[in-house]
Amino acid sequence: MFIAIMIWIGTMLFSFILSTFLCYKVEKSGVKRWGATGRIFKYK
Repeated sequence: MFIAIMIWIGTMLFSFILSTFLCYKVEKSGVKRWGATGRIFKYK
């Protein structure tokens, strides 16, 4: 049970970090996307 919960928490953290990193890379690249506001990563 403890191992299963730790794997679940690890998966959630890994997904959150990976998605944040990928969003940062996309917004940093300057690609214009629908819905991009730039408020989170200071997109210009």
